[in-house]
Amino acid sequence: MTKKKKWWVPYFNRVIDFVFTSFCPICEGKVFKDGYSYVCEECLDTLNWVRGTRCKLCGIPMAGIDFNGITCANCRKENLLFEEGRCMFVLEEKARGLIHDIKYHGARMILRDMPGWMERSHGFIEYLEGKVLVPVPLHRRKLGKRGYNQSEWIAHAFCKAVGSNVKVINALKRKKNTPTQTELDRSQRKANVKNAFALRRKDHLSKEDNIMLIDDVFTTGATLNACTQVLKDDGFQKISIATLGHG
Repeated sequence: MTKKKKWWVPYFNRVIDFVFTSFCPICEGKVFKDGYSYVCEECLDTLNWVRGTRCKLCGIPMAGIDFNGITCANCRKENLLFEEGRCMFVLEEKARGLIHDIKYHGARMILRDMPGWMERSHGFIEYLEGKVLVPVPLHRRKLGKRGYNQSEWIAHAFCKAVGSNVKVINALKRKKNTPTQTELDRSQRKANVKNAFALRRKDHLSKEDNIMLIDDVFTTGATLNACTQVLKDDGFQKISIATLGHG
């Protein structure tokens, strides 16, 4: 159900834009053109939103009929430990610019559009309901340098868009200051994140919790799988994942 838009929001957003001049991360035009959406609605229309049949583990769109969940060729090659996964859109060039602005430019304002994104991602709200959202952590050195963890921002944006019955817990820590995965192949990614994570706030989780790991993108699943391994090793069984993009 679409929520009624508040009359004062456009005025508030225009003040923000006046103070912090920003540009749409896709077309580089004016933000809040309609008064509500940071990213142009027309630009959002051009993204490859995931709808219909998808891989049950990574969420990438697939052709065919989904009876009890189908798995893509890439996920079939991997020993993925989480039970289920979803993403909101496929990472084509325009979507990459959007993710890049959040991740490297600290454009958290983009995530204020999350309720509208949920409307474009059928079933995503229901998928998140009842979950404990656990962001993929950054190493303390990278966090200190960047000043924020984009996965934590995304988790809180998900939580706010869904409302009740969802919470965010920073339950994991990154023990190793691993190099970026961007330029690594599949096998290198696995080796890079092996034993890189550990539980940080075990006492804040229950073995009965439906844990959902949150990250910005799904590429091979190596990072999310390494996080899942840590949770599995400590007896947690109900683990799924959610990301903004796939690619």
